[in-house]
Amino acid sequence: MASDDTFLIGIIGSGPIGLECGLRALQYGYRFVIFESGDDIANNVRSWSHVRLFTPLNMNMSSLGRTYVEPDNDDSTYLTGDEYIERYLRPISRHLQPNIRLRHRVISVGRHHINGFVILVENGQINREEYMLLDCVIDASGTYGCPNFAGPGRLPAINERALRMAASPLISYRVPSERDGHLAGKRILLIGKGYSAATSAVFLGKHTSYHFVDLVFMLSFIV
Repeated sequence: MASDDTFLIGIIGSGPIGLECGLRALQYGYRFVIFESGDDIANNVRSWSHVRLFTPLNMNMSSLGRTYVEPDNDDSTYLTGDEYIERYLRPISRHLQPNIRLRHRVISVGRHHINGFVILVENGQINREEYMLLDCVIDASGTYGCPNFAGPGRLPAINERALRMAASPLISYRVPSERDGHLAGKRILLIGKGYSAATSAVFLGKHTSYHFVDLVFMLSFIV
């Protein structure tokens, strides 16, 4: 497939999907830029770096991505998020390094003329906002940083927005770890019924630091 060397693709996020899109763009000769809001690649994955994946490494690599990493004798292992970054995402990101812009948060995406796009980017490297014109935008930012509200119909629960905005927010969206010792002995409301909620429930219920945690497990939402 031949590419138009004037066609510019903007990829939002440098996690597994964003990097895969970058590899495909590189393979077919497209110009592209990967925008990452964090200081390093895979910022969302880093938020759950201590959590072990539910599937083995060979199910979390693409056929194209596999060609960019060193052969592994045991790709059936279940890696933590941090191990996944270092063993897979980091090696393939090195091939995309000139195209990755760290500390670049995409604030908004709009249409430009008929077939183009204009994005507003918060450039954290120089502390200013910038516009950029693109021919294609791929949103690979994921959902981890965009939690649902806890109220009925996914509306905000009473005072939920204020608690999110507090200097020391009482609402956390990160899967707990050994570093969260301040939670021990506290009454905790766990909202959700997905893998992250189940992982959090198992950790809080079984970890030795949380023997005295009184856990309330909500399977849907607050009514």
